[in-house]
Amino acid sequence: MTAKSNRKPEPRATTMVPVTTMEELPVLSEEERAKLLADLKTAEAEIASGRYTELDAEAFRQRLLDIYRNKTR
Repeated sequence: MTAKSNRKPEPRATTMVPVTTMEELPVLSEEERAKLLADLKTAEAEIASGRYTELDAEAFRQRLLDIYRNKTR
């Protein structure tokens, strides 16, 4: 029998984001897959080196809405 904690988890900050679903996804060619993986590794390296922008919830929400509404990318 395990002991249960009476402590409730602290609430986490959340934000609402638009979600688009797709019924079909293209199958990547080997070249496309290799480029995607290379781009992901580059992005991970930039994040690890501190080259990223940290957004607060409202800024993140506004950026997603702007992208969704084609204002900026």
